[in-house]
Amino acid sequence: MFDVLEARMNCTAHKKLANAMATIGTSTVPVIFDAEYSAATVGGAHMGASTPQMQIMNSDVPADFSGSIIQITVGASAPAAWSVAERRPDGEQPAGITLVFLERP
Repeated sequence: MFDVLEARMNCTAHKKLANAMATIGTSTVPVIFDAEYSAATVGGAHMGASTPQMQIMNSDVPADFSGSIIQITVGASAPAAWSVAERRPDGEQPAGITLVFLERP
């Protein structure tokens, strides 16, 4: 019962928080896009990297789109091409959201 309520709340929140549109094949859907920055020290040298990712509703995810090219448009910017590197459900229970890690094609 709780997982159904959580999925409904996530769907509502996702619609309000979506900051980008993703075109997957012929469908364009709202997503939450983030290029998270990570700082690290390796052998005394300071380095940084980003892990581009998007959160997408499970209902908007094609059955198998690993390696697919996705066009993501953030605001008024031009669409940027990304490739699906990895996808995983968000959490242990079916929360209704899939986390997709992206990389440049």
